[in-house]
Amino acid sequence: MITLLLFSFSTEVLRKCKTFVSNSGSCIYSPASKAFLFSLYNKDGYNPVKLTQYRYLTHAMWHCSSHGPIFGNGVDIYIEDNALSNSNSYTKCGQTYSVPSGYSAGDCGFYTGDHYFTPTDIEVFYEIGD
Repeated sequence: MITLLLFSFSTEVLRKCKTFVSNSGSCIYSPASKAFLFSLYNKDGYNPVKLTQYRYLTHAMWHCSSHGPIFGNGVDIYIEDNALSNSNSYTKCGQTYSVPSGYSAGDCGFYTGDHYFTPTDIEVFYEIGD
């Protein structure tokens, strides 16, 4: 299964997360007024889909030194530590970002075909400038 996801956050959000976690070793939620998830390809073969935040606008991304990024409050997408070598990463639909057409909020196989998955590559894109 090939699934391509794009996560969009501003440079400011990523810089704040990196600085806070580096300095304190703690975890932090970051707001992003324009954050979205974008699925280029998904298990149903839908055209590219942009899923925008519809709630918890101050919880766009959770950054923690003990694992990969978490997108959304309630965890729309969770990337586990050493994610390329285990199947502990998972997705849920509609926690913070909009629910894909034809799906309900909760455990959801929209992105990868199953609730849990093992990514082969992880990329997070961010906007430079306004």
